[in-house]
Amino acid sequence: MTVHAVTAVRLDQDSRRVSHVLWGQVSRSGEQFEVVPLESPVIEVVDALAKGDTVVTVFPLDGQRVAGPEVRSVVDEVGSEWIETVAVDSGPGRTLADLPRVDHE
Repeated sequence: MTVHAVTAVRLDQDSRRVSHVLWGQVSRSGEQFEVVPLESPVIEVVDALAKGDTVVTVFPLDGQRVAGPEVRSVVDEVGSEWIETVAVDSGPGRTLADLPRVDHE
């Protein structure tokens, strides 16, 4: 099983859903990237999750990276696939929308 970490997102201007992520493969401990983060369309995250990979979020905090919630795939009523963070029982937690943004070109 591969573990990936999402460090930033690009939101679709109309739907406000994540359209692209900046992500990379991380060590099992999550402490370092094994593959430099690259920008990818969200369908690649959906595909990784379908393969059984784990995808987590990583947030910047005081010059460090801190682990956030895991990511899961979602299918809406019209069959569109997208991603969201897994809710945690300890409160509202952070979401993909709280990550830094990938600039538009």
